[in-house]
Amino acid sequence: MSSIPPVTQTSDTSAGSRPLLRRLWAAIVHYKGTVIAMIAFGFLEAVFTKLPLVLVKPLMAEMGAADHGKAVAAPGVADRWATDFNAWFRAFANDLLGWFGIRFDHPGMNVVVACGVVAVICGLLGAVTIYFVQTISRLFAIRIVADLRCELAQHFLNLPLRFFGRQRMGEMISKVTNDTQVMQRSFELAADNVVVDPLMILGNLAILAWFVPQAIWVLLAMVPLMAIPLYRQGKSVSRRSSKSLRAMGETTESLNQILTGIRTVKAFQLERQRMEEFEANTRTFMDRTHKMLRAKGRSMAQTFVSYQIGFAVLLILLGYVVLVEKGIAFDDVALVIAPLVTTYQHVKRLTRSYHVLMESAGALSGIEEILAAETDRTNLGGSPLSTLRGDVSMRDVWFAYDEEPVLRGLDLDVRAGQTVAFVGPSGGGKSTTLDLLMRFHDPQRGTILVDGIDLRQIRLADFRAHTAVVSQQAFLFNTTIRQNIAYGKPDATQAEIEAAARAANIHDFIVSQPNGYDTLVGERGSNLSGGQMQRLTIARAIVRDPAILFLDEATSALDSENEELVQRALENLRRGRTSFVIAHRLSTIVAADVIVVLKKGRVVEQGTHAELLERNGAYRGMYDKQSV
Repeated sequence: MSSIPPVTQTSDTSAGSRPLLRRLWAAIVHYKGTVIAMIAFGFLEAVFTKLPLVLVKPLMAEMGAADHGKAVAAPGVADRWATDFNAWFRAFANDLLGWFGIRFDHPGMNVVVACGVVAVICGLLGAVTIYFVQTISRLFAIRIVADLRCELAQHFLNLPLRFFGRQRMGEMISKVTNDTQVMQRSFELAADNVVVDPLMILGNLAILAWFVPQAIWVLLAMVPLMAIPLYRQGKSVSRRSSKSLRAMGETTESLNQILTGIRTVKAFQLERQRMEEFEANTRTFMDRTHKMLRAKGRSMAQTFVSYQIGFAVLLILLGYVVLVEKGIAFDDVALVIAPLVTTYQHVKRLTRSYHVLMESAGALSGIEEILAAETDRTNLGGSPLSTLRGDVSMRDVWFAYDEEPVLRGLDLDVRAGQTVAFVGPSGGGKSTTLDLLMRFHDPQRGTILVDGIDLRQIRLADFRAHTAVVSQQAFLFNTTIRQNIAYGKPDATQAEIEAAARAANIHDFIVSQPNGYDTLVGERGSNLSGGQMQRLTIARAIVRDPAILFLDEATSALDSENEELVQRALENLRRGRTSFVIAHRLSTIVAADVIVVLKKGRVVEQGTHAELLERNGAYRGMYDKQSV
């Protein structure tokens, strides 16, 4: 999908409609061909909609003449293109019906029938233009929101991991779904009117300026008079929409907590507490939405009052001109009323469009907060890396998520092909060390070297291409087994996929399924057991053939039988690769080349299993406890 060029973000998300206008302008520039077509068909729709109003003048002229018992003489050929519109239209009507071979005894019927024919033709042509305006304008609106969703998805992928640790998943999902859905509905409604209705108002002005210029001042005064409450209440609608959507995000997060933690909710009988929280969030949402609807209602009511005041002024003006000054004819009075009456409908639709756009501004403010978040700088720059041996060194590495350091001067040297296990109490810095080695974060002090090169100087995509990770919580995408394995190497052949599955001790299970490698794993692997899921993630890592492997407590959540199968698979995976392992079960890492004991972000012991047991230090104490 072609996307709109990114707009400059600001941290001022409360700047009213400015972010929305910037985004709309970017969309107009990007899709200028679509916008030009939309305006062109909108102009034609206005022409074919307003042209029948002009027919009121000759129609009323004929009826008025008939009511007074007068006949209107047909003009000669020389008069047909004169400035008298009624005379011209009578000539046109006579010629039109004469072409069809139709004649009426009463000459005024020619005008009446011609008015009907022209109205039908305008209706047919107007229907075609309406079709194109509706289709093109709504497609334009949907494109804006689709591009915004793509921009959001891309931004999520570029954000650092720490961003997601500080956000509530339900609120982020609400912004991507509910907020963008509000924007899509708003743009679709607004697109129907924002282009066409201003052209309709201009059409009314043109009719009045041509036939009854005295009345144009009334219309020029009515439009801004109706627009004043529209503008004033629009700001309130935007502000209250933003609050309403935030409340919707809290409601979505509350429901997300219920669904993701349903086992805990039921096990601890938390149904009532969770429901009370959900209902409280829902009441907040309803209260804020009610206030927004009240602001919209006030704007519509004030617009209607302004219109009625303007219409009253018009009636007085027309009565004065017709009765006192005798400045205009009866058919001109009828012609004036029709455009002014329809003007209210156009302004009313514009009012509604403005309100829904202000709702979009409120929805966009929350989205802009996410888009303003600083992206992960580790993705930028770096030198290319074609091959990787797997030598890794950490030199005086410090890191903190907030103020308190998590790692304090870590030093480590690992030769290619070695297996290094990190052990220690919770909060000691094991997972953070692994995250730094995978370059999910960069050290705040110190250096990590890979094959003697500072990791920050290597192009991240090239480095990640030579690494693989197997986590404690195995994650599978809702697609086939074949595709889940191939995510490790998108161009992998079927033979490579099957070889990886055999090495992961999962091939026999796969071929026993009715659809084999085309079996769907379900949402988050729901069709598989924990051990089967873990072995599939190991197969995914094996097919990647990484130089450096990261294993984050890969067997801690498995039973003994599955743990044995997974351990054999991991042994196949680690063979010949630099491997970093986090393990709580010390029995799984006794064969590691180096065991590093971390405590409060520092290395307190380091060596092989046998060496550490001989020292009778922290590792020996941990091992003895687990043995008991």
